Amino acid sequence: MTYSYNCLLVSDVGDGVFHVQLNRTKQLNALDQEIWDEIGDVFTRLDTDQNCRTVVISGNGRAFSTGIDLTSFSSSLTMDEELDVARRSRQMLGKIVKMQYSFTLIEKCCKPVIAAIHGYCLGGGIDITSACDIRYCSKDTEFSVKEVAVGLAADVGSLNRLPKIIGNHSWLREVAMTARHFGAKEAHEQGYVSRVFDSYDAMMAAAKETAKSIATSSPVAVQGTKIVLNYARDHPVDESLRYVALWNMSQLQTNDIAESAMAVMTKGPKPNYSKL
Repeated sequence: MTYSYNCLLVSDVGDGVFHVQLNRTKQLNALDQEIWDEIGDVFTRLDTDQNCRTVVISGNGRAFSTGIDLTSFSSSLTMDEELDVARRSRQMLGKIVKMQYSFTLIEKCCKPVIAAIHGYCLGGGIDITSACDIRYCSKDTEFSVKEVAVGLAADVGSLNRLPKIIGNHSWLREVAMTARHFGAKEAHEQGYVSRVFDSYDAMMAAAKETAKSIATSSPVAVQGTKIVLNYARDHPVDESLRYVALWNMSQLQTNDIAESAMAVMTKGPKPNYSKL
């Protein structure tokens, strides 16, 4: 399977790890409609690519992403003035839902996704990274839930996913309602990122190493873990227990369990697990 895009760089870095880079470097990876659509497409394809077991997503150039490209989207969000309010609203709803789903496909991708964040991560950059499974950043990163600064409530994921990630809702409401910038240290203290690195290179090396480590485990176990964790986040415990029981009634019949148990008992290397 080959990946060729205008606004993304996609590479197979080996050992089951793929690297997706936002690549509008002159615009600091601001998000226009084209890159938005390409993000949805690449994660749809990576979801079923048997050679892919984990994904690292980062920004090429000086920033992860400065968020929505206002120049690009100002024209695309213009409604037909000849239509009445109901019909214009239906058109707007369709556009918002489509944009939401592009980033939801990161979350729905059964392969774990690690965000490696540097420079600026503003607005839509928060939307993207909040849909990822693991978030690392370099110490120079500046974050902002930027949308109120441009006159709207964030509507493609930040306000929906951040409350499930960050336990301090007072802090979250503060940064979302003021659009103030906060740095890597604060993002780590509040639990948005799990690790902060002194440099971009150190962060990228660690992100790829973590991705490779995950990729060495059974894909049945790893993908099942992501799927069950996502379900558990959004449902009560009793429903989640029922879900994982139904999930594992088939997945426990994998050969990977016997191979893993033998490796543990003999203190041997991890098995070379089959593709899914």
